Amino acid sequence: MRTARPIALVMLASSLLFVSLTAIAADDSTAAPLAAKWVPRKVHFMYTPVTPSNVTTYYSCDKLQAQMTTILKQLGARDAVVEPFGCATNGGAERFAGVDATFSVLEPAGSSDQAAVSSDSVDAHWDKVTLRSGASCDLIEQVKREILPLFSTRNPSSGCSPRFNVEVLRAVKSPATHS
Repeated sequence: MRTARPIALVMLASSLLFVSLTAIAADDSTAAPLAAKWVPRKVHFMYTPVTPSNVTTYYSCDKLQAQMTTILKQLGARDAVVEPFGCATNGGAERFAGVDATFSVLEPAGSSDQAAVSSDSVDAHWDKVTLRSGASCDLIEQVKREILPLFSTRNPSSGCSPRFNVEVLRAVKSPATHS
C-alpha cells in the first residue's frame, strides 16, 4: 500500500502534464505565423430569409449595412466599403435590402508563389471569431453560405443561436501596433 500512493501521484502528475502540453500544442496563437497575402473580394449580397414568418427579422438598408460592416470586420476584412441597395422605404424595414461590398481578405500564400510570398506576404495566424445572433439566425445562415467562402476559414460551428464560431486567418499584429 505504501508504494501505491506514490505511483498514483506520479500517474496523476503525468496525466496533468500531458493534458497541459496537449492544450498548449492545440493553441494556434503560440504557433509560428503563416505567410499570407491580401486578396481583394467583391460581393453582391441580398438578404433573403429562408423561411419568412411572423418572427422573421427584416432590416432597414442602414441596419443591414451596419450589420454587414460589423460582420466583415469581425471576420478580419480590411478596407471594407459597404453600400446598400434595394431601398424602397424611407428608413423602414425592407423586404429585399442588400449591400454591395468590396474588401480584402487574407489567404495563405501558396508555395508555388514564392516571389509574392517574399514581397507581399504578411504574418498571419488562425483566430477564433464569434458572430453573435444580434443579427438574426437567417442573416447568420446566409453569411455562412455566401460570405464565409470568400475568407480563409476552418472549424466552423454548427447552427447560429445564440452564436456562431469559426476560425479565420488574421494578420499578426506587430509590436508597434499594440502601443
